[in-house]
Amino acid sequence: MILLAIDTATECCSAALWVDGKMYHEHTIQPRLHAELILPMVDSLLVQAKIKKTEIKGIVVGQGPGAFTGVRIGVGVAQGLALALDIPVMPVSNLKTLAYCAYQKIDSAEKKTILVATDARMQEVYSAKYLIHGSIIEQLTDEKVSKPSEVDLNNIDAYIGSGFSVYSELQNFAGKHSMNFETNVFSQAKDMLLMSADDFVIKSEKIDFIEPVYLREP
Repeated sequence: MILLAIDTATECCSAALWVDGKMYHEHTIQPRLHAELILPMVDSLLVQAKIKKTEIKGIVVGQGPGAFTGVRIGVGVAQGLALALDIPVMPVSNLKTLAYCAYQKIDSAEKKTILVATDARMQEVYSAKYLIHGSIIEQLTDEKVSKPSEVDLNNIDAYIGSGFSVYSELQNFAGKHSMNFETNVFSQAKDMLLMSADDFVIKSEKIDFIEPVYLREP
């Protein structure tokens, strides 16, 4: 199956192409240029894979939470491509994508609770907890936006996300914690594809409107 993934919800603009198990991907940190970069990035991947846009069978897109403009750009591009190509879309959470990044780095034979917290600007973070057991990533709490001091730090086995490198309350917790990951890390389209490819046929759908996740009013 040939799947395309795009993510513009954070500072990192990324795209990835899954061609029958082979991955092509590009990313760049250009917070204010996502609208200009994402479609040329997709075209570049198609050239690398030597396929036509019409051969894409589905799209995975980061639906947030993230920067309002970035989420809107990614969702809008995915919706436009899906309608033009008449193909299904699978929206995925940017926070869950980071939980998947953590899953790739830990021994998941035993259940682990992962806290994801990313910088939401305005002295706030987006956060959620996930339970990882084997290849299953289960969301334990609702995604929310809050002050760093309001994030529940209890019963955590590991953590990931930019919030731990920005805010002192989370930095202090990270400094005392034995299991940690790179905190200055962003969700990327390639991880969304790896996380979603096996379930795409089941969880994707043909929709006229993709629901973006902002968590707060723009």
